[in-house]
Amino acid sequence: MTRLRAEGLTLGYDDRPIVRDLDVSVLDGKVTAIVGANACGKSTLLRGLARLLAPRAGTVLLDGKSVSDLSTLDVAKVLGLLPQSPVAPDGITVADLVSRGRYPHQGWFRRWTESDHDAVARALEATGTADLMDRPLRQLSGGQRQRVWVAMALAQDTDLLLLDEPTTFLDIAHQVDLLRLLRKLNADAGKTIVVVLHDLNLACRFCDHIIAMADGAIVAEGPPTEVVTATLVEKVFGLTCVVVPDPVAGTPMVVPAED
Repeated sequence: MTRLRAEGLTLGYDDRPIVRDLDVSVLDGKVTAIVGANACGKSTLLRGLARLLAPRAGTVLLDGKSVSDLSTLDVAKVLGLLPQSPVAPDGITVADLVSRGRYPHQGWFRRWTESDHDAVARALEATGTADLMDRPLRQLSGGQRQRVWVAMALAQDTDLLLLDEPTTFLDIAHQVDLLRLLRKLNADAGKTIVVVLHDLNLACRFCDHIIAMADGAIVAEGPPTEVVTATLVEKVFGLTCVVVPDPVAGTPMVVPAED
């Protein structure tokens, strides 16, 4: 049994179902990438797993309990989330933003404790943002801001971390930098990480497990070397390609075919 899983999950918006009758388990202690074409249901699935979107049918189980029966605070003590395009209050500093990750662990009177201070310090150090703590968030580069958001999620001090397209709008260097950070957090702290990604080659290089989606369903899942084939890429992305070993990592690398 895994800590986070869904059974018969159907999710949607208004009258439009997006994810239909889906079963999925998040592998404990691994980095999992959810991949697929635009509008295939990747982010919708992540929102459902994170209790941001109520199921139309089925259930999401966290430590064997339906997340629908848990309070937002109880979920936040176990599961950290970095949504798409997060928004911060105008003028907030890095230290103040990261400190907000401690909200689920504070008592009724919101007293700041030594453990809160230590958790924030560890999160800043792990993300390489400690030297930015006094700066306003709006003054940072895109890559720096994204690291600070990850630091806020880390400050929650949860074993499960879900990130929705964290590399969007970042250049390739910052994308790689961020994924290396997530890989390190998994290796050093044993965190279970689920990340929605667009770049299949980066997903293959940095993730242990791939969940490939199309039209609201999971069409394949498993280790990158077993899942990512030219047939799968054409089915999921509509792209004719060849898949070759990455010359550096040896993981699958997708190369578009010539016209």
